[in-house]
Amino acid sequence: MVLRFAVVSYAHMHAWSYTRAIKELEAEGKASLVAVFDNNSDRLRRVQEAFKPKAVYNDFDKLLAEGGFNAAIVASENAKHITYALPLIRAGVHVIVEKPITTMVSDAVTMVNEAEKRGVKLQVAFVMRYHDAVVEAKNRVSELGGIKSITATNHGTCPFDWFVDPELAGGGAMMDHIVHVADLIRWFTGKEFEEVSAFVGKNIRPELKVEDNALILAKLSDGTPVSIDSSWSRHETWPIWGDVYMRILTEHGVLTINAFNQNISLADNKGFHWVSFGPDADRNMVEDFIRVVENNLTPRASGLDGLRALEVVAAAYRSWREGRPIKISEVRVQ
Repeated sequence: MVLRFAVVSYAHMHAWSYTRAIKELEAEGKASLVAVFDNNSDRLRRVQEAFKPKAVYNDFDKLLAEGGFNAAIVASENAKHITYALPLIRAGVHVIVEKPITTMVSDAVTMVNEAEKRGVKLQVAFVMRYHDAVVEAKNRVSELGGIKSITATNHGTCPFDWFVDPELAGGGAMMDHIVHVADLIRWFTGKEFEEVSAFVGKNIRPELKVEDNALILAKLSDGTPVSIDSSWSRHETWPIWGDVYMRILTEHGVLTINAFNQNISLADNKGFHWVSFGPDADRNMVEDFIRVVENNLTPRASGLDGLRALEVVAAAYRSWREGRPIKISEVRVQ
């Protein structure tokens, strides 16, 4: 079985890497890039030139009507995830949706329930679950006894563009960066978040309409304390966009992950930068999704995982607004 993919929107920069992965797998007879869609004509032109897909669409309804694909990757602006993903799910298409799953908990519940009802796979692009170093760390942490505390960061440079539009992004740095490490913490511990307190600082970039630096302190269901710094605190000249870092204190040791620490320092006519040579988590994710569909398995990062991570974000924003700790039960939609 060759999974036939459509890539829906290139608003999120990760869509380019996912498409590259599909094309590599296409060359190996494992996948096929059937169609691409974008409502931005300049992006669509560049995608067509770079990947030469079989079909190109600037009308989503036409893409859906003509079909020819049984899997899709949705990488639109956060607030539009449900706009594209829900009709695809209802059409029986297996979907990978960029993180966060969407911007509203109620919409995420709708997506998860609809995928279950239709019998299709809904996966969230939590690519760090497919990073070789992270997978190895998860395997090793189980050897170290009970987890006592977790300190995590997901720093980055400010992505600007629609990421700083509160309507399209659903928030700022907290919406963009909490979900990755919140998901990893759930995956490593097997525990759910119980309570979240958010502390948002004065903006590093005062002109932004969204928050660009924030810290959450949280408690898991077994009482384990957790901190996540999700700030866009890297200067624009930083060699890479940021980090995914975790320090896990256990009964018998300490495990530290710095997932993007593998790189080559390069100075050329473009300036000084780092060239990554670490694992290809994006390809690992797409390839595993093919395996999941072919064998009717549960995705490693399911729609429900996306929902649970979004609940942490929703609790953080409510904590910020109300100035108090928020129980996850207060934001959960049944």
